[in-house]
Amino acid sequence: MGWISTDSEHEGWAARVAPDGRLSASSTAGGMLFKGITGHFPPDKTLPDYEVIPDRQIIGWRGQCECGWQGEMWERVTSAEAGDLSRRRDYLPPEEPAYASGEVEDAIHEEWKAHIAPSEAVLGVEAAAREYNQAGHRLDKTVAAAKAAGASWTDIGRAVGISRQSAHERWADMPGSEPA
Repeated sequence: MGWISTDSEHEGWAARVAPDGRLSASSTAGGMLFKGITGHFPPDKTLPDYEVIPDRQIIGWRGQCECGWQGEMWERVTSAEAGDLSRRRDYLPPEEPAYASGEVEDAIHEEWKAHIAPSEAVLGVEAAAREYNQAGHRLDKTVAAAKAAGASWTDIGRAVGISRQSAHERWADMPGSEPA
């Protein structure tokens, strides 16, 4: 399972880690697919640049993002007693498919969300700036309409929460705001 940022600029997932440190997000019936040929594992039959590493040889998991970010390693341990999520260790029996447990996947997802937090925050700034600009344009139009309808700079300033002089300085040169 993977995650996509709001702006679709980041896609993250819990990648499986091969004994040589390579990361994978894909699997086949024979194991996990890893890009690159080392000669230590059988090549995939349909993807010539990939090797198939058996699930039992996967050494752990880490977060990965298409932008290149990688999270901290979560180690796959060989006994239930050695499992300790607080030390980033999780037990998965050798005969099981090498997918991260729900707890590890959730923790990796939280790490990935921290990785994308700055870009997600900037999206909020962009949205607020758009709203601010739209409100400014709407305010300019309503001030022009109020002035055209005969409102005084004192009344307009009071409505906006500024002085008569500040209102006049801000909007006097706007088309339609000249005194009637």
